[in-house]
Amino acid sequence: MTQKKEFDVTQSSFDREGKKLSFETWKLAVQADSSISLWFQENVLLCSTVMEANPRPDSDFLPLMLDIRESFSAAGRIWWAAYRRREGRPSDQAILYARLTDRALRPMFPKWMINDIVITITPLAIDHTMDLWVATIIGSSLSILASWIPFDWPVWAAKIWYKDGKFLINPTKEELKTSMFDLLVAWKKWTINMIESEASEIPEDILRKALEVWQEHIDKSCDFQTEFLKKLKIQAKEIIYNKPSEELMAYISNILTADKLQAMTGNSKVPFNDLYSQYEKEVLEICKEKITDWEHPDFTESKIKIWVFNTIKYFIRSRTLETWKRIDDRKQEDIRPLFCEVGLLPRVHGAWLFRRWDTQVLTTVTLWSPWDFLIFDDMENDWVKQRYFHHYNFPPFSVHEAKWTRWAGRREIWHGRLAEKALERMIPNKEEFPYIIRLVSECLWSWWSTSMWSVCGSTLSLMDAWVPIKKPVAGIAMWLMTDHDDDWKITKHLVLNDLMWTEDFTWDMDFKVAGTRDGITAIQLDTKLKGITMDIIQETITRAIAGYNEIMDFMLQTIDKPRDHVATYAPKIFSIKVPMAKVKEVIGKWWDVINKMIEECWGIKIDFEDDWTCYLTHQDQAMIDKALGMIKEIITDLEAGQEFDAKITRVEDYWLFVQLPKNKMWLCHISNLWQRYETPLTNSFKIWQIIRVKIKWIDHDWKVAVVKI
Repeated sequence: MTQKKEFDVTQSSFDREGKKLSFETWKLAVQADSSISLWFQENVLLCSTVMEANPRPDSDFLPLMLDIRESFSAAGRIWWAAYRRREGRPSDQAILYARLTDRALRPMFPKWMINDIVITITPLAIDHTMDLWVATIIGSSLSILASWIPFDWPVWAAKIWYKDGKFLINPTKEELKTSMFDLLVAWKKWTINMIESEASEIPEDILRKALEVWQEHIDKSCDFQTEFLKKLKIQAKEIIYNKPSEELMAYISNILTADKLQAMTGNSKVPFNDLYSQYEKEVLEICKEKITDWEHPDFTESKIKIWVFNTIKYFIRSRTLETWKRIDDRKQEDIRPLFCEVGLLPRVHGAWLFRRWDTQVLTTVTLWSPWDFLIFDDMENDWVKQRYFHHYNFPPFSVHEAKWTRWAGRREIWHGRLAEKALERMIPNKEEFPYIIRLVSECLWSWWSTSMWSVCGSTLSLMDAWVPIKKPVAGIAMWLMTDHDDDWKITKHLVLNDLMWTEDFTWDMDFKVAGTRDGITAIQLDTKLKGITMDIIQETITRAIAGYNEIMDFMLQTIDKPRDHVATYAPKIFSIKVPMAKVKEVIGKWWDVINKMIEECWGIKIDFEDDWTCYLTHQDQAMIDKALGMIKEIITDLEAGQEFDAKITRVEDYWLFVQLPKNKMWLCHISNLWQRYETPLTNSFKIWQIIRVKIKWIDHDWKVAVVKI
């Protein structure tokens, strides 16, 4: 007799602000170390975690991978690719989900851990009313904890909506359209470890209040994860660490003396790199015998390099925290010398070159016709059109790496989206500026903060391209150095403006803020700590606003408003509203009329909107004027009293045949000429002669009498 399989299922539900969140485990994907089925409204995600028990022993970082497996079937759709019909390379949206979740979770793992961890998010159902940001972070956090991998506190996430003094937790997509901002925060109890936001100029006081509202929500919600975990029977995992021994740390510290470390200060990137490489080789040479000696198993090349890195890191950190002097002797709020230039490339529609010390970013603008939009077609977006988009490139040569330049990676997609969000709400609407707008930021030389200089480049290159942005936007990256105890409680901190590459060893927080004079338009917060306290967040926001305003003062010395005309080689656009009854005449049977216009006007682009607005796009204004005349001729109705310049096409003894609008021939009798002419009329008029005529009458058979005036 066939028996029914029984599952030891654990379930729990949680309601917050009218949104239901449910968890279930040990029913699906039971071979994984843990699998959590998460319901958020009618979105259902399967969050599975697997840890490698035997990692590479020489690994010097935590190999954590967030894998978002797109599923069109979860959305009730079949992918459009006719020759495949199955999901392919992850979409940009899936990559953004994965990178954001990684940022929220990575700091919570123990230091020196090297076990490979793969968290796979498989959408099983998508309700299209709420996005997956919040559910992905919560499900991943709970899946890690349920697998009993060491993880410091549950991580919760929430979005917040704000309008007219009211806040709402976890709004729907429709509700977000009316919100002043789209603000996502990941939080463990009492501290923040990730922020992501785009906004319509958030004032500082409203942002502070939003974070306070959030903290109350998150602290209660984290307790829910803890209560759920108490119901599970979990066996602890054995973790592999790659921490150097006390003997090795002391040995290397004696080699890298204070004088050697002090020599690394006050240098630019290249000398710093040279010294770093020299010291690493020197230490490896001195330790060569111990590396091959079986009595010193901890002296491996991997661990020696790890501790050289950490020795230099701790020196830079302690020097800055104790003396408030940075590695290049700047003050904490100082920004390195800047350089801006616009209009430096021929034929490009708009361009801006920025240099901050050794960082170079070149941002260009391309304008094109209204139907050259970017299309999003993924499991959540069905043929969604985007008319403004930003692409960010970070080629290997920008950091002196001998690597191939391939397609955009996760970091490039993420930074491009951040720069895009910073200006998205400052872009004029289609009625005011019908162009499709593409920005490309090329990082030519990187010494950190290229994403924020891409934001600054967007503002100036758009103004150089005649785009009437609502307000200029600037951005700045803020950084944090801390001292903290064994429980990660911060005992001392220092917030820094404008981090340089050589300080990247030391940072505990990367806080990018962009905005206008009147408020913040984008935020992105990463941290290496277990969380950042609210007072540090608020201090950083205040300093960031002052910092990006200082940068904006410098930027606007180059160009302070949009140019008064489009670039010579940029396309020109004219729009005309075609009456619905005339659309068929303009298009013609089998598109013959439109195709004739395109042929006669040298490839002009003719696009129709749903409201029958017709857009004409061409680099040559004369071609636009020619096509416009042809369309006006088609849509113009003839009425008595109208006057036209008409071309004579045939001359008889008593008649003139003239060509009127709508490409039709009409008769003008000798009796309707404004003065007496002798017959035959061939003595007075010639074929192709232009005369001014007026419509006298139109009868019920559409016969027209014209009078020469």
